[in-house]
Amino acid sequence: MKSSYNMFRSVALAAVCLGALGLAACGGGGEVRQRDANGKLIPTASDLDPAGTLYAQTISRADGGDCSADNISVLTCFSYRGHGYEGAQTSLGQCLLRGGKTAEGLTWLKRAADAGWPDAQKLLARIYFEGKIARQDNVEAATWNSLYMRNPSLLSLGVRPESDIGDKLRTTLTASERSAADQRISAWAPSYWEPKDALASETASTCRVRTKQKGPDMKAVESTLNPTPTTPGGY
Repeated sequence: MKSSYNMFRSVALAAVCLGALGLAACGGGGEVRQRDANGKLIPTASDLDPAGTLYAQTISRADGGDCSADNISVLTCFSYRGHGYEGAQTSLGQCLLRGGKTAEGLTWLKRAADAGWPDAQKLLARIYFEGKIARQDNVEAATWNSLYMRNPSLLSLGVRPESDIGDKLRTTLTASERSAADQRISAWAPSYWEPKDALASETASTCRVRTKQKGPDMKAVESTLNPTPTTPGGY
């Protein structure tokens, strides 16, 4: 099951990088430098889209346990872009939870889960079922678990959801808890969070990507990950 779920994360991340960032630059380093017929260096995918490359690398590091201040800053920059960056919001939420920032971490996970991101829905189901990070709540757990199990993103990719929380809930849910969860599930519809304020200046200062000089034919490239919103909800 885990390998199937990891497949979903890989496909979803590729889709975000291709769709939201516009260029297929979601790989890491190690790209082969080539020259055209005139001897000039041909830009690589990461040269053309340094932000897309950074997005994939940052989430990969977070998944590997890197919740350093620098990685959290970049995750925050991407998360503040709103809809389309639920993968970053989920990774940011997990890092904040690991750092003991429970309320803030749950907020980011819920933003991603509300948008229909299955990874965030699964995490919330586990968190509320286990009651270690947040107060144990069977209704919350059952609601998020059902939304996760039925998530169309997983179904469209043929990914088999993990069923362990659902199996445990079946033996612990009371009839009234099941009824309350069913009402929430029936009323649920995806909602997409948008930022209504600017990033803190110290975080915004990390939201730039600069490629290193590759040679005399390549210029340094800088792109802003998260411009300060000029209007409420703007990017």
